[in-house]
Amino acid sequence: MKVFGYTQITLKLKVRMRWLLLGLLLPLKVCALYNGNPSLPMMPEMGPFISRDAWVGIKVGYEFDWVYSSPLKGQSQHLSDSKAHGYESMQNFGVVTLNFSDRVELFGDVGSMECQLHHAKIEKNRLSYVSKSDFAWEVGGRAIIAYWGDLQFAINAAFLRSDPALSSLKLNSISYSKEKAHIDLTSWQIGLGTSYRFCWCVPYVGVSYTKFRAKVEHLKSLSFLIPSQQVVFENNDEFGVFLGFGIGLNKALSLNMEGRFISENALSISADFKF
Repeated sequence: MKVFGYTQITLKLKVRMRWLLLGLLLPLKVCALYNGNPSLPMMPEMGPFISRDAWVGIKVGYEFDWVYSSPLKGQSQHLSDSKAHGYESMQNFGVVTLNFSDRVELFGDVGSMECQLHHAKIEKNRLSYVSKSDFAWEVGGRAIIAYWGDLQFAINAAFLRSDPALSSLKLNSISYSKEKAHIDLTSWQIGLGTSYRFCWCVPYVGVSYTKFRAKVEHLKSLSFLIPSQQVVFENNDEFGVFLGFGIGLNKALSLNMEGRFISENALSISADFKF
């Protein structure tokens, strides 16, 4: 492997990095958008159909993402004295990735998404919104910006968009009409991470910055409580931490699992096949 302006890493530093990464991964409970392994542009290194020397490659894959707890804050005027408790979602995506020289990737995801938003309290009332499973899409990219032996650093960016209709609208556990009500949801994120290759095992850790916004619109049946007939949520914590573990086989297939916390508690699993 070529080295950009650095001497080959020493054996002593390799051993220390191994213990450091293992120490970070073992004690933390798996808890923004999926970041992915910083080494993904190099996972897998070869495909069964495209030459290893080709400067461009294609990968297809699957991504599952489960956000099981994310603290939010309300931005609407009538929510100024109340706190929005949280957000949960589940996403299933098919992924197509263009890979350039095993250093840069551009990807596009399409699939389905369902989510739930709920308030802690609005004028002593509990209110929740549950969406249908609806169409969602995501675009983004990642690039290895530097590496030193088996230690790699990468940056990633992604944008998610969905507009699901409501399947449930409840006030104090009582259902209300949800006609035309929907959630206009967008999220964008940038992240910086580092990974270390132990043969086919690739653990990683990183930090991310996320902007999440969900606007629940056309709440006509709740106009007595919400005169504007809409509420807006944003993420309470913009900075988060992610860590994960990848299996990077030399040919055709790679697998990855990731946890995210602080900004949200979430788990992602992905698999990619390289042509």
